[in-house]
Amino acid sequence: MKAFAALRIVELAGSEAGAYATKLFADHGASVIRVEPMGGDPRRSEGVDWGGTGTTWAYLNTSKQACQLDLSSAAGRAALMGLLDGADAVFESASPDPLDPVSIDAPQRELIKTYISPFGGSGPYSGYRSNVFTDDAIGGHLYLNGEPDREPIRRPGLHAMYQSGTQAFIGTMAALRAREESGEGQVVEVSHFEGFVSLHQHTTSMWMHGGHMLRRERNRQPGFWHPIGVYRCRDGYVQISLPSTAMTEPFLLAAGLAEVAADPRFSDDYSRGIHKDEFDEAIRPWLMAHSAEEIVALGQSVFTPVGPVPGMLELVEDAHLTARDYWVPVGPPGRTAAPVRFPQGPFRISGHASAISEAPGLDAGDAEWPGAEGDSAAVASDGELAAEAGRSVGPLDGIRILDLTRVWAGPLAGRMLADLGADVIAVERLSNRGPRDVPPEAVYVTHLYPENEVGTRPWNRVAGFNKLMRNRRGVTLDLKDPICHAMFTELVKSSDVVLENYSPRVMGQFGFDFEALREINPHIVYAAMPGYGASGPKKNWVAFGPLIEASAGLTAMMGYADSGPYRSGIAWPDPVAGMNAAAAVVLALHDRDADPERKGREVEVAMVEAMGAFVGEEIVAAQVRGSEVARRGNRDPRYVPQGVYPCAGDDRWAAISVTSDGEWGRFCEAVGLGDELRGLSLAERQERHDEIDAAITMWTRGQTPRGVMTRLQERGVIATQVSDARDLVEDPHLAARDFWAAIDQPDVGPRSYPGNAIRLSRTPVTYRRPAPTLGQHNDEILGGELGFAAEEFARLRESGAIGESPSA
Repeated sequence: MKAFAALRIVELAGSEAGAYATKLFADHGASVIRVEPMGGDPRRSEGVDWGGTGTTWAYLNTSKQACQLDLSSAAGRAALMGLLDGADAVFESASPDPLDPVSIDAPQRELIKTYISPFGGSGPYSGYRSNVFTDDAIGGHLYLNGEPDREPIRRPGLHAMYQSGTQAFIGTMAALRAREESGEGQVVEVSHFEGFVSLHQHTTSMWMHGGHMLRRERNRQPGFWHPIGVYRCRDGYVQISLPSTAMTEPFLLAAGLAEVAADPRFSDDYSRGIHKDEFDEAIRPWLMAHSAEEIVALGQSVFTPVGPVPGMLELVEDAHLTARDYWVPVGPPGRTAAPVRFPQGPFRISGHASAISEAPGLDAGDAEWPGAEGDSAAVASDGELAAEAGRSVGPLDGIRILDLTRVWAGPLAGRMLADLGADVIAVERLSNRGPRDVPPEAVYVTHLYPENEVGTRPWNRVAGFNKLMRNRRGVTLDLKDPICHAMFTELVKSSDVVLENYSPRVMGQFGFDFEALREINPHIVYAAMPGYGASGPKKNWVAFGPLIEASAGLTAMMGYADSGPYRSGIAWPDPVAGMNAAAAVVLALHDRDADPERKGREVEVAMVEAMGAFVGEEIVAAQVRGSEVARRGNRDPRYVPQGVYPCAGDDRWAAISVTSDGEWGRFCEAVGLGDELRGLSLAERQERHDEIDAAITMWTRGQTPRGVMTRLQERGVIATQVSDARDLVEDPHLAARDFWAAIDQPDVGPRSYPGNAIRLSRTPVTYRRPAPTLGQHNDEILGGELGFAAEEFARLRESGAIGESPSA
């Protein structure tokens, strides 16, 4: 296998998604040549001006080379083919326009061709235009942000680009692995839309299983979990994330609020979910009497997820991130201005440090591949082909992963790797899925049980678990038990990866930290997903997705123009960390297998650092600008009008983004706005945005969201519906592209779940098995594969160390 540093990647300048995907290659040592049009990439000015280059472009294009080619000419196309002759993969991307790939007919059989676009190359929306704002809207994320009696609000940043770019990186690494066996390249396709839909936690599950529409709930977590949100305090804001009584009660008692803890309205998780307003009112006086620093210190003193809401300029001074050497000084191309701090990257791999350097200048000239050995991609010869075209076992076939993760981020990482063909074994405690007996109120508060019925084995019927844990086998083990400890040790010997998202001290307490695992299996890849990392002042802080979102600066940027900071409607750092863990694992496996000694690797995906990489362009811009970005709701200074507009029906909305004068004229014609408005310049539209919004609202109120989308897209104007759960489940584009994974689970029956957004033409993802019932494969794996005796099983079942149902 080719060393990662010997990989050669060609990127045809396109969207930020393609730039971010190739940044992951370049920052970790692969050679990336960026092909720009003559005169340079028009996106070079994106962001705040920094020595003649935009901060966004500078962040997305670190560590690359660049050249300029006229691909409309024969000479330019010939030069591109020359680059592809020596390349392992080519990336093409587009936004807001659909992608028309230039390299689709490139003849190199070993070449990986990766394409990223808003909606993919097929389906009813394949010709539609979309940008980060409308991607967020149609993907169902925007709908969950903001006040229930106001328009939903966008999440600032380039999240549609980063998530699809990360998934394209994973897909490309998987395709490179498949090429080792077949000698064949393939097409990898990722769409922004499918990427976002695959990254919901409970949105579609609640609708499909319980008929419940998840809606935005101010600055709170939609659903029954409470308190998880942004709260005012004496001198600003804090993020309080206490999803269970086990966390809420210690915090309340430490705060001297014993009477609140004892109130029957707040005594358990389900009661607090029903009485959210009353709970917030009960703790508000205490919060307003204390500073953010005092509240955070108290919360962390009792190991509960409570933290600050810093802006970007505060973030770059954060003592924890500084202690972890997270920041890398980088200047603009040509070093025409002073360097600022760039995020090091979303993950760390032992023996494979990222090496970030400045983006290439406009006068970079001709780019050439480094003169390392082998001028072409290293692939198997025809006589060594191990599989035929159309092979469907998946590119990670033969890789075994022990998955000890819980909740969302870790299980998502495991699901992505399992979909790609890995044999993933879920290792659970008997109590992992909750109690044996579930109270009736849990069914109607959570909406996560099929048809809102507990059933005879409720622990096997929870929608969130069954969605995330497909394609796994499952065993139950109490790692504190000596025999279970020995069983896990035996599993490690035959595995490639151990994946966990405990706090940093837990695996060491079990006796399974990286050093111990490497003694058992010197080839093991150990992937940990701590909230704040295994070192630094905050290493023992208890992490939770919304807290991480605030810690990384996103919360401070988000909100209405007349509001304070807001949290996302979903815990966005969880899927961000999950994607990056999958990316880090496939990279670490590549490293290991390219190493003649196949030495194991230690992977760390600190959630706060992964989230920091996803807001990196904002971190850079704030430093160059010298100030925080203003909260703007849904508006944009470049695209006017841009907003979320009410449509006919209950809580129905459309997202519209006009990005040019030409689009504005076509928009006015489609909507019937008069000539006086049609002639407004960008500056005039900015000045009269309120008036324009009022006129648009008069039109949209009589339209359906889909009608708005269809009418405007037919005229080349960027517009989408703001999707709710039902819209996603019934979406014709997702149906036409067979996005949904149809799975039949024994305790649930046939259901559809979000599929994998990574499409591979030769080794596609597969949905081979449903989520395991609790302990379903104990006998098969622990008895059959490991050979442990029946009498040992009997004792372990009696003690509650293993089993197939919760002990209580």
